[in-house]
Parts: sequence; structure tokens; C-alpha cells
Amino acid sequence: MEYEVPEYSKSYGRYHVSASGGTQSLDEHILKLLLRKEYKMSFPMSARPRAGQIVQIVADLCVGLHDYSPIRGQQERWDFAEALRHGMAEFMTYQPLTWDGGADAEAFAEFKNHIGEMSRHAVDGLNEFFGDEELEGEYQRYYKDPRIDVPVTLFLDYASEDRQIDLKCSLPLRNPPKKDGTRTWRVPKPKTEPTPQQVMQQAVYHKSTGLTPGLLFVTSAGYNIVTAENCEALQPDRLEEAYENVVRRWLAVQKLMQVANGNWRELFALVPPDFGQIATRHGGEVLKIAKEAWRTA
Repeated sequence: MEYEVPEYSKSYGRYHVSASGGTQSLDEHILKLLLRKEYKMSFPMSARPRAGQIVQIVADLCVGLHDYSPIRGQQERWDFAEALRHGMAEFMTYQPLTWDGGADAEAFAEFKNHIGEMSRHAVDGLNEFFGDEELEGEYQRYYKDPRIDVPVTLFLDYASEDRQIDLKCSLPLRNPPKKDGTRTWRVPKPKTEPTPQQVMQQAVYHKSTGLTPGLLFVTSAGYNIVTAENCEALQPDRLEEAYENVVRRWLAVQKLMQVANGNWRELFALVPPDFGQIATRHGGEVLKIAKEAWRTA
């Protein structure tokens, strides 16, 4: 489906909005757009989200949804051991961040010991939730809210004819270092309640597709399925409230861009930065770009 995108929006490389954009702070949101449009780069990937991606890759293979497209549909399911070997081979190509004092490299070394169990729990959770239903995997979908002048884009992890579920992975957490300098890790229990950001994401998915929402929380200790039946935050009225909060965030960015009218300097002048958060999350290279963007605003 084709949508007309306003010229001012094209100037910033904004051709759609998304649930993730509706949960970001304004400074991070416009910085992300600047990086993509002018620097052809994204925020750096760390070992934690990369490990979560690998768990989904293994699960996708096991339920026949790897490299999914609506044309091909669900494919033959891989054996779990073969799928895990494939996923681990991809994970081992990851290059840890170099600007965090070795923390990401340490996390990478630990996470590879948990991907197998997490993948197994993810597959078990999907089989419990969907049973023998025919599944759809991740592909780009669109929705148009009349208040927003570009389409909403979304990628559902797993869906059937009437419901969908999003995979949420929680990797081990660092314990404080011991007196001898060594460190242990603790495995969290699967969550039983979604974060506000996860509720907003589910609200966008539900509004856009009409599918009943669900969350599959996975750790190496097990899994937990959260739906409206066991979580008030996923009830229809709560989802509608959360969706309106997302729309307000989309509208805030839209109005700022309309005022700035294609001028990056004007746009950055309208939004205060949090350089501490930017440095912690994204490192020195992104921080340098951010400081330059706001210095010239």
C-alpha cells in the first residue's frame, strides 16, 4: 500500500512511525533519525540485544518461520540441535563493544552459555501458546492513524489468525565483583508483568491488527506467557489508553518537525539533550555526533 509522505518529513528521513519511536525520549528519537539520514549509521548493537535476536532466530527455525515472508508462508521446521548450531554460529561472529571497559565482552562470554536453554524455552512457549495453529512470522506491516501524517509500521514476532505474541528475552545480570575481583551472574525469573514500554508496543500492535496480544517472557530459567487473562495491563481499555499515549508522542515529534520544517539545526534547538544517557547507551562516537548537533543548534 502506498502512502503520501510530506516533504518536511522526508527531509528528516521520517517515512513512518513505530511503536519503538513512540516509547523513546525525544532527544534520542531525533538523534536516531539524524544518524540514519546524514551518517548512514544506527545506534551500536550490544551483546544483550544481539543474544535476544539469536534466541529468536533459533525459535524461528524450529517453528518454520526463519526469513519469513507472507508469500512463502510457514516452512519446514528445523531440528532444535541444528537450529541451535546455526544460531550460535551467528552469535560467535558478534564483535563486542570496545568503549565500555570490557563490560560488553564479558557479557558476550556469559550470554553464549544461556542461549541454548533460552531458545528451548522460547520454542516450548510458542508451542504451548499456538499449538497446531498455522503461524506467520516477522514481516513489515502498515497501519494508518488519521492523526499522524505518515504510516505506522510494525513487525510482529509471531501471529496466527486471531492472536499474536512477542518474544521478550531477559539475559543474566551481573552481580557485584567479589573481593578477589571475580564476578558471578544471576539468572532472572521470567517476568509476570510487562513494562510500560512493552504495553505501549502491544497497544500499537493490537490497534493496528486487531489481534489479541500476548508476551512470551524467556530466561534460561524458564518461560512465562502473559495475556489479558492473567494481566490487567493487556486488557482492552488499558491498551487503548496506552495507544493514545503513543500517539501523543508521535504527535509531539511531528509538530516539532513541522515547526523546524526540514532544518536539522532548528529541530535540535527545540529538544534538550541528555548527554549522560547518550554516552552510557551509545558510546563516544555517537556522543560526539550528538554534541556537535546540539552545539550548532
